Amino acid sequence: MQKPAAAPSPQPGGQPHVSVIMPARNEGAMIAEAVRSVLSTQLVTFELILVDDRSTDNTGKVMDQAAATDTRVRVIHIAELPPGWLGKNHAMHTAAQNAAGKFLLFTDGDILYQPETIAAAVEYAEREQLQHLCLLPRMIPGSLIENVLTTFFGMCFAIGMQLHLIRTRFPLSYAGVGAFNMIGADFYRQCGGHLPIRMDVLDDVKLGKLAKRSGGSSDFLLAEDWLSVRWQPSLWGVVCGLEKNGFASLNYSMLQIGLVTVLFTLIFVLPFAVPAAAIAGILTWETAAGFTATAILWHLLFLWLVAPLPQGLLMVPCFLVGPWLMAFAYWRSAVITLRQGGVRWRDSFYSLAELRNSMYH
Repeated sequence: MQKPAAAPSPQPGGQPHVSVIMPARNEGAMIAEAVRSVLSTQLVTFELILVDDRSTDNTGKVMDQAAATDTRVRVIHIAELPPGWLGKNHAMHTAAQNAAGKFLLFTDGDILYQPETIAAAVEYAEREQLQHLCLLPRMIPGSLIENVLTTFFGMCFAIGMQLHLIRTRFPLSYAGVGAFNMIGADFYRQCGGHLPIRMDVLDDVKLGKLAKRSGGSSDFLLAEDWLSVRWQPSLWGVVCGLEKNGFASLNYSMLQIGLVTVLFTLIFVLPFAVPAAAIAGILTWETAAGFTATAILWHLLFLWLVAPLPQGLLMVPCFLVGPWLMAFAYWRSAVITLRQGGVRWRDSFYSLAELRNSMYH
C-alpha cells in the first residue's frame, strides 16, 4: 500500500465508507488503546461498531465510555449466545447486519492502527477492484524464542496458504487475518455473511475462503508499520494461543497432523540432520551436499524475515527451534481437543462432533 493521496469520496447520504467492527470478550485491559488507535483514523469516513460479547469484566463499560464521547462509535451488547454459533462469529455477524459502510472491516480488540492505515487500505482495494483484503500486522517483539516461533509460524502460513497465488483464481490459495479482514459490504451479504462459517473456529481464514469460493477478488499484504500487535504476552502464551486453532487448521484430523509432522521432519529437520551426520563421519559430504544447501537456504530466508527485528541476528541460529515448538503446539492442541472432546472458547464449550460437522469446506 501507499500513503493515500486524498480521502475516498464519502458515500451518498453521508454514509461511512468503512464500518469497523471490533468484537471483544473480557478484553478490558487492552481494548481502550485499540479503540483510541482506530478513532485516530484520518482521510476516510468511518464508523466503529464495538461488540461486547458476554463480557464479565469492564469491556462493556469501556466501550460505552467510548460511545459517550465520540458519535462515530456504536456499541452492541450481546447477553446470550444462540445455539449453533461460535461467540465471535455471532458477534461479527450481528454487527454487520447493522453496519452502514461500503466496506466492513473486522478487527480484533488489541490491534494498533496508524492514522492513515484504513484510508490506504480502502484506496488500494478500490484501485485493485478487490472484494476482500487482509493485512498481516507487524508483530511487536517479545522474547528471543517467542519471536522465533511467531516468525516461523508466519513463514509456514505464507507457504501453506500459497499467498503468492492469492490474487489468482487458484481455489486453494486464500487467507484471512483476525487483525484486519476487510470485505465489501454488499459482497459479504451476498455470501451470506458469517452464516456459512458460523461454527468454524478459523473464522478469519474461512472468511477469505468464503470470499474466494464466492467469486471475489482477494489480496493479502504485509502491513509493516501500518498495523501492529503483540500477538501473545509470552512464549507459552503463543503456544497456548494455538490451542484453539492448531488442530482446527488440520480439520481435526489425526491423519493430517501426522502428515504435517512428517513434512516438518523432511523439510525442516532433515536438511540439518544430514550435514550433522556428515560432520560426524556417518555420511559423506557428497551425500549431504543437497541437504546442506537446503539448510543454508532456510537460514537465508529466515534471516530475510527477521532482519528488521532488534534480535534478528540472534534469532537466525535458533531457526531449528521453530519447527519443534510449532509441532509441539499443534500436537498439544490435538491432545487437549481430543481429551476434552471439543473446544472451549470464550467460556462456551463446543463438542468435537459439532465442530467437525459444521466446518466450512
